[in-house]
Amino acid sequence: MLALSSNKAQAWGAAHPRVRIGIQALLIIALAFPLAGWATSVISQHYTIGLDLQKRTCLPWTAYLIHHAQPTRIHRGELAGFYPNGKMGPSFEGILVIKQIAGIPGDELWVKDDMFYVNGRRIGPLDLLAKLQKPSGYFDRRVVVPDGHYLFIGTLPRAYDGRYWGFVPYRDIVASARALW
Repeated sequence: MLALSSNKAQAWGAAHPRVRIGIQALLIIALAFPLAGWATSVISQHYTIGLDLQKRTCLPWTAYLIHHAQPTRIHRGELAGFYPNGKMGPSFEGILVIKQIAGIPGDELWVKDDMFYVNGRRIGPLDLLAKLQKPSGYFDRRVVVPDGHYLFIGTLPRAYDGRYWGFVPYRDIVASARALW
């Protein structure tokens, strides 16, 4: 069990609530899953708990139950995981990325005046233009999600997602996820 004995440690935990929540999650998992050896190995082969402890996140949750199997059906609004394979930059290579499905094959995506829409429904602004050093209108386009591809997005402001780097092919989707908290 983790004991924070100094005021400095307590202040650090208060200043970094995502880390505190992550530590609490690990303690809960350690206490809540004292299963028989065979059950633990079967579960751990297919499921893990993922913790997002980044300073700037793209989704509002900290903990996820991740099922490590390619989903047979993918629906808009669900969470799924993929490996970026060059889409998100070198710091994300080899890391399972969980994002929300915003576009499925046949959906119409539209970026007009730096505002993003799926099938006419406003999703939100492209608010990373300055950080990416791109002028207003750079990503403006109208496109249909091609067969066998999906658009992944983050739901929080300043999420770096498919609005900027495009679609993920079905073959690269390796997990589904459920938000825990």
